[in-house]
Amino acid sequence: MTMQPYYEAGGITIYLGDCRDVLPQIQADVVLTDPPYGIGNVTGSITRARGKSNYQAAFSDDRAYVKAAVVPVISALIARVSCVVLTPGGKNIDLYPPNDSLGVFYQPAAAGMQTFGHADAQPILYYGKNKLGHNLIPCSYRLTEAPPILDHPCVKPFRAWRRLLSNIARPGMLILDPFMGSGTTLRAAKDLGMRAVGIEIEERYCDLAARRLQQEVMELL
Repeated sequence: MTMQPYYEAGGITIYLGDCRDVLPQIQADVVLTDPPYGIGNVTGSITRARGKSNYQAAFSDDRAYVKAAVVPVISALIARVSCVVLTPGGKNIDLYPPNDSLGVFYQPAAAGMQTFGHADAQPILYYGKNKLGHNLIPCSYRLTEAPPILDHPCVKPFRAWRRLLSNIARPGMLILDPFMGSGTTLRAAKDLGMRAVGIEIEERYCDLAARRLQQEVMELL
């Protein structure tokens, strides 16, 4: 059965549901996503302030969920999409298939702490090749911007995410984000003249993403 979009306008589509139910009907050129990190009940002032342990959805964001649900989705996409890029967080990176290229978002002023020291880098896993037709692009990015303050615990820094997308895809291509969250990938795709499909299991975040897409001028926070 074909699932009906939650939102559709200007080449951007949002589906509300489990991505495993929606993906069979989608053919994408590029996958760019920030999947659940499997961090469970995290601690610390910054994570408490952003509510990273309180993602409002019908699943438990722990290592078992990443292994059972998230990694199989990513593995299936790698098998059928020639460019897949994701930011899996550091804690469960070992669960994912071996990457073709590796980068990081380096945050020199990061305040978050790990057991060994500052959490100042977040991995970027690359599978396949970018769609620009050459490899003269960075794999890592120095990140100094803060993410926008929205009703979502894990919003991506917008300018950095848009730059990453511009380095792996061209205008007119269809970008897929199977773990859409607040819709940063879709908003970046819209600004760059790309089409995009996002899938999100929680309706409140579909609504948030739809409202971001309806803005004529993107937030510059």
